[in-house]
Amino acid sequence: MAIDQSNLPKDIWLMRPCEIYKEEYRDCKRLLSRFYQYYVDGTTKDCSHWLADFNNCMAFRKNRDLNAMEAVLSSERNRRAERLQMARENNVWEYRNSPPAQWFSSLPSFSSAER
Repeated sequence: MAIDQSNLPKDIWLMRPCEIYKEEYRDCKRLLSRFYQYYVDGTTKDCSHWLADFNNCMAFRKNRDLNAMEAVLSSERNRRAERLQMARENNVWEYRNSPPAQWFSSLPSFSSAER
């Protein structure tokens, strides 16, 4: 059964295969993961959002439930925004607006001799 592509939002590509959400949930609940979470953060994380995303993804896959799809996409947007925010707050790297001056210079003579 084909789904009408016009109903789908432009960022549908953010939605992962449903099995990935189930795997993320299992990984989050594992004993070793719980130990790591406690070691790094001092507490264990709530993994229920992965299970909710899996259930919503399956509802979209089986019943074409657009509300379930929107819930998964909302969760993915939040995850992406959080990841990008952490990258922006990282002060180790200096972001560039243009390539370095020597970026387009010619290659050294020994590299052209190898061709």
